[in-house]
Amino acid sequence: MNISTSVRPATFSEAEWKARLDLAATFRILAHYGMSDLANGAVAARVPDQPDHYLVHPYGMFWEEATASAMIKIGPDGRPVDPDGPWLNDGVQNLCQWILGSRPEVMFFVHGHEEEVMAVGSIEEGLLPLNQPAVYLGNLTGYIEYEFDEDEAFGRHFVETLAQHQILISRNHGYYALGTTAAEAFFRAYFLRQTCSTQIKTLSMGRELHMIDPQKIARYQDQMASSEHYNYDGKTEWAGLLRMLEKRSPDYKT
Repeated sequence: MNISTSVRPATFSEAEWKARLDLAATFRILAHYGMSDLANGAVAARVPDQPDHYLVHPYGMFWEEATASAMIKIGPDGRPVDPDGPWLNDGVQNLCQWILGSRPEVMFFVHGHEEEVMAVGSIEEGLLPLNQPAVYLGNLTGYIEYEFDEDEAFGRHFVETLAQHQILISRNHGYYALGTTAAEAFFRAYFLRQTCSTQIKTLSMGRELHMIDPQKIARYQDQMASSEHYNYDGKTEWAGLLRMLEKRSPDYKT
């Protein structure tokens, strides 16, 4: 059964239900690829027909347990629409205000703590131009210092640092991958981990590094942006990822 044929509860608009399906699917796909962190991290979505409202997960939900109907709607103030709803992660509530509240084109984001990204974010050089995914993510990526106390001052700093970046690596902590679709946010998160993992393996060999030429990187990035042969936004892979979910865990649509 295709994702579009799932039964929509009457309490949700068609647009909201589609966002819930995509959000639950993203949680499940991330879990499948080992990109979850027990109950921590976050994935969130904008409600398309209520753009100042956002969908988040109940705190304590493991990502492989995600379902469309379990997602919690919060308002522009970060508070749940239903005050009697389940416990929420205040970190993701803040991120919705900072990311979705400041970037109207962003519809989904992934906040993860993959070991590989934490490792690369903990060296001064950060991401190095050593492989292909580093090329197509390099000009999308910025860095921010990790702070445990997320007060209003840090929130303003986060928004300013995010600017027009599509990925933000939090030093010694994790990352934020943004997307205009769930597919795009996942694509960026997936290949960020891949490039970080490859960098770690490359550095572990202790040999002289062969960096990609900066002028070639700029040319490649322009070619990727205008490519007619491959989509650098996850669109190519998303249908297959949903087919995988149909076989393994179709209950994400409930």
